[in-house]
Amino acid sequence: MAGSLCDAQETYKDNLLLNNVIPKPLSINRADGRFELKPTTTFYYTKDAQVPIGVFTELLKGSTGINFKTAPLKQEKQGIFFITSDTLNSLGNEGYQLKISTQSIRVYARTAAGIFNATQTLRQLFPADIETTIGKKKVNWSIPCGEITDKPRYSWRGYMQDVSRTFYGVDVMKKYMDVMALYKLNVMHLHLTDDQGWRIEIKKYPKLTSPQTTVFDASSKQPAERSGFYTQNQIRELVKYATARNIKIIPEIDVPGHSWPTILAYPELGVNQNRKPEYVFPFLDSWSHWGNQFTPNTLDPTNEKVYSFLDDVFTELAELFPAEYIHFGGDEVRHVLWEKEPHVQAFMKEKSFKNTNELQSYFASRVSAIIKAKGKKPIGWNDILSDKKNLTKETAIMSWLGDEAITDAAKNGFYAVATPTDPFYFDITQADRNDGTMSDLAYGNINSVEKVYNYEPEAGLSTEEGKFVLGVQGNQWTAITQELKDMNVQNFPRLLALAEIGWIPKDNRNFDNFKDRLLINRNRLEALKIDYYKPGGYITGKWKPEQLANDYQNIEWDVTKKTYANGRIIAGFYYTNGANFMEIRKVELLENGKVVAQDEHNGIADKFRGTHKTKSFLYHLQLNNYNPKAKYTLRASVKGINGTDSNGNFTYNLSPYDRLNGIEPR
Repeated sequence: MAGSLCDAQETYKDNLLLNNVIPKPLSINRADGRFELKPTTTFYYTKDAQVPIGVFTELLKGSTGINFKTAPLKQEKQGIFFITSDTLNSLGNEGYQLKISTQSIRVYARTAAGIFNATQTLRQLFPADIETTIGKKKVNWSIPCGEITDKPRYSWRGYMQDVSRTFYGVDVMKKYMDVMALYKLNVMHLHLTDDQGWRIEIKKYPKLTSPQTTVFDASSKQPAERSGFYTQNQIRELVKYATARNIKIIPEIDVPGHSWPTILAYPELGVNQNRKPEYVFPFLDSWSHWGNQFTPNTLDPTNEKVYSFLDDVFTELAELFPAEYIHFGGDEVRHVLWEKEPHVQAFMKEKSFKNTNELQSYFASRVSAIIKAKGKKPIGWNDILSDKKNLTKETAIMSWLGDEAITDAAKNGFYAVATPTDPFYFDITQADRNDGTMSDLAYGNINSVEKVYNYEPEAGLSTEEGKFVLGVQGNQWTAITQELKDMNVQNFPRLLALAEIGWIPKDNRNFDNFKDRLLINRNRLEALKIDYYKPGGYITGKWKPEQLANDYQNIEWDVTKKTYANGRIIAGFYYTNGANFMEIRKVELLENGKVVAQDEHNGIADKFRGTHKTKSFLYHLQLNNYNPKAKYTLRASVKGINGTDSNGNFTYNLSPYDRLNGIEPR
């Protein structure tokens, strides 16, 4: 870095109490002065502290241009010190203490995890420029003096990424882990299999990762990047990356429902002979193929080959993932398919099962035993509690079906992760049904950031029952939010709210204070090239009755500010009110008055927001030769239907091809 690190162009507050750290630290005391990071600053460490500071020093090298010296701690007095000690029991496994003076920063923790968490607090105490690569701008790399003592409320602070319904590569997962680490989220739950694709290589069953089970059929016209799977070497790479960031990756193989790819590859494992169509396809195409969102086939709970298959699969998973849990799904199993099969009914009679809930518990217990035999702990969605009296207590529960699911688990002695649909499903809208984001799966709830922040996972539980709550987790289902940009907008800033409630005691929460810190953290998200939700979402304009006629005419919107890179564009027409709907027949993108992209089909802007039919009101365009000096206009040919009393929102959403580095300008 040229020049002194002290040559500041930005001014930062001198009071440590006025920090913008998320999650909010447990205890802070201020002192006078500032610690200044200099090119000569050395990072000293004791045993067990060297590895967890590696990510931090590498980040600083990228942003400052300085390769800071690291060395074992002896008797030094100046510098940054990372010290682990078995005597710091009050800090727990992930807590830490920071003592910042003008001469040194001293970091104390009982474990390497605590040291790592301390580095992420230091990361947030430095300017947001720490998230960028070295540039010409000179930055004040200093921190106010004082002390911070901090530790988390919960040991499970998770984020679930659905990579089955839409696949995301290693690069995307690494970026997400970087952001998770920054905000001290420590569990990444990978939903690796579902009806839309099998996404992990299993050596013993190569057909699981054939194109038939991992590549969306060409008829769905999906971009190639949304298909694929992780090789075992890539999984090892992800696990190594996660471990360096104090993150555990929990793999999920969803059985016995949501198993379409498995049944396509190995039909002998299915409960029936239904295998149409013989390929995988996006979630929203389910209704046209099956008449609903659920597959017409499941794994056969009466077939010993199924358990042998799962034994083999979980053997390979246990070797790949060092985390203590393996997730086996168990949700949304269509029991009606079992009720229709004579051989299943005969099996139930033989076992004296009264109903299919008991059969599912039988399946869950068999799978739990398999996972336990691998030295792992089983965990499944709370659907498996339907016959709780026959389910082993060693199976943990991921509670998604409301508060009662958490209560049901905890009161019956099952460890549970709180991940209720309301408010922790981040594919759900966050302001209202017309908030300008990509529409969700038509859930009845709205999951605002305030609702996320104010959620209490132990509500209604006694102190003893509360001990069964392992923590909290936000889920991102990628049925509709397929573009990375859309996923980021749905996740942020809600994921930061979840990170805070998973970390701090419930009595320490203050939403107004959180909002203030969140405002500053927008700069950090932008530095990380992460899009986040802004009020109004992608709403770029509106239509009103006076713009419509009973025959087709054009409406135009200036979309120059929303057009900023080469990428895929979705133009949406969302009816909001009025006596009449609107019909669209063609949408064109103009660059300096010349058409550069168009989508021509008949669409209706009406009340529909569901998933069971084609969203004809969405128009898809591509921009491949972006000109930053051009004016861009969106032109739509529209008319009123049986009248012109129609109002609605026009949305314009460009997702850059360079999805890791391109964000929409603020």
